[in-house]
Amino acid sequence: MYRGLCVKMTFALFSTLQLKSLFCQKLAACLCMKPSPCPSLEPSLTFSNSQRVSTQDNCTDNPHGDKDSVPFSQPAENDSVKKLLREIRDLLNAQIHKQIEQCYEDDKEDKMKHDWILAAAVIDRICAIAFTIFIIGGTLVFFILFATHP
Repeated sequence: MYRGLCVKMTFALFSTLQLKSLFCQKLAACLCMKPSPCPSLEPSLTFSNSQRVSTQDNCTDNPHGDKDSVPFSQPAENDSVKKLLREIRDLLNAQIHKQIEQCYEDDKEDKMKHDWILAAAVIDRICAIAFTIFIIGGTLVFFILFATHP
């Protein structure tokens, strides 16, 4: 039963892709219709660690900022601050990664939407041509029959 379902889904996917190719490429070209440009560049989803946050404490008790001045923070506080800054950086990187993935998914949906709009326009144009031929042909048949039979 599972195998039959897989075969049906594969056939449905294959036939859907074939119809998409037929409508969006072949028939659209025959009817002189151009698809709207839709860039489909896949974004890079990897991040480099080139953006580092400086966690060095440059605050001093000396108002003149001498090099020999001692920072007022404890080493344990510096470690906890560094840890918190690393966690914030990791959270921001995760958020950026999530936003890039969402943009990529939105672009894929937009491309699919544009393809379906083009397919609908192709079908609309084919129907308009068929309707025009039917009306003109029917009118000609009516006049021919009316003119030949008294």
